[in-house]
Amino acid sequence: MPSTAPTVSDLLVTTKSREIQRGMQAELRGDADAASRHLMAAAHLELVLADDYAEAGDPAMSARALISAGSCFWRGGDPNRGREILEAVMQDYPDQTDDAVSIIADLESSTD
Repeated sequence: MPSTAPTVSDLLVTTKSREIQRGMQAELRGDADAASRHLMAAAHLELVLADDYAEAGDPAMSARALISAGSCFWRGGDPNRGREILEAVMQDYPDQTDDAVSIIADLESSTD
């Protein structure tokens, strides 16, 4: 049986993007429940995408998906999990440390 290269689902990428958009729109409307629901959905999709990108041999996209997952968890109501993911990115992807630190700072300032 021939081996196939792992791929990243375009549908999953599109769905994740739409969930982030819906979450941001809900934030702008002041609908915290809907924002949380959509951002948490996006966070979980980003975790799946991060694994898919890693399996496909694209560590840069895996790191970006993890950064997005951390941000979505944080903004979606689970800042502890978001921080854990962003700190793991700094550990596992040192070249992404500046981005992760910047996002943590932005998220901390937005919750003050």
